[in-house]
Amino acid sequence: MSKSVRKSLVVLSIAITIIVLIVIVNQLVQFSAVLGQISPVLGQVSLGFFMLILLLAVLTPVYLYIKLPGPLIPPKELDGPVHDKYINKLAKRLSSNPVADVDRVEGLNDVKAVITQLDEKSDLSIKRSANRAFITTAISQNGALDALFILGLQFRLIWEIAHIYEQRPSLKDMSYLYTNVLITAFIASSIDEAEYYEIVESSMSQGIGSVLSMVPGTALIVNSAITGSSNAFLTLRIGKVTQQYCGALVRQERQSVRNSATAKAAKMLAGIVYDGSKKLVRYMGSAPLRLASKPFKRKEKKGKETEE
Repeated sequence: MSKSVRKSLVVLSIAITIIVLIVIVNQLVQFSAVLGQISPVLGQVSLGFFMLILLLAVLTPVYLYIKLPGPLIPPKELDGPVHDKYINKLAKRLSSNPVADVDRVEGLNDVKAVITQLDEKSDLSIKRSANRAFITTAISQNGALDALFILGLQFRLIWEIAHIYEQRPSLKDMSYLYTNVLITAFIASSIDEAEYYEIVESSMSQGIGSVLSMVPGTALIVNSAITGSSNAFLTLRIGKVTQQYCGALVRQERQSVRNSATAKAAKMLAGIVYDGSKKLVRYMGSAPLRLASKPFKRKEKKGKETEE
């Protein structure tokens, strides 16, 4: 994130905090004034008590945040004392991870083996979220609602992956992870539009086949699958970016993380499109039959009620 953007966000946060505090203080003063009409002493005591509670409410989260240990950030060096220290800390963290099927983690080789296991576990979460993104947005076809759903789904996916690699990540760990993942996925140099369409088109042809688009009456399914594929691809890429940050042994440039995540997401997309398209065809194909059979079901139900 550029310094100017970071400064702007800090200034905006401080301004909003000050405005909120002013509103709260104003309400407390007014309430104390009401109590002061009953008794001047009661008004002064209540005002001091309220201000003390407000001060504790503001300073306690700040103190707890400062006392938290810093996030475990991988070093830029491939070897050396700094890298060895990081590996030891990471091994200690992974030793207490119940997701990994190991008794004890010692050294670089054990760390790599555990991270491979966690990669496989997180891949299941990534595929599950991508399937949800495909099916939901392909059927919904509601731009604003779909955007909110995908954003919430991706935030939840980041949370799930973080808890796979570290069972109880601190607030600093989550802040570091969310910031880097979102910057890498959205703010960094974006995928070229032609490349993006090429990825989706390739996955569509592998997933549902180019013949499907030539069959009469399947235009709606193809259009729905294209929408679902786009959102599924974005979700896969978010998951892969998060996975690389959580399982990194050395710090990488954001561009390399993004390119690697894009390539891995493109490989996984065809399978998501294939499975999702089969479900989409089944759901859309059975919907008219269900609608057509509703009047008959109602008649049967009324007939049974009449007989009773």
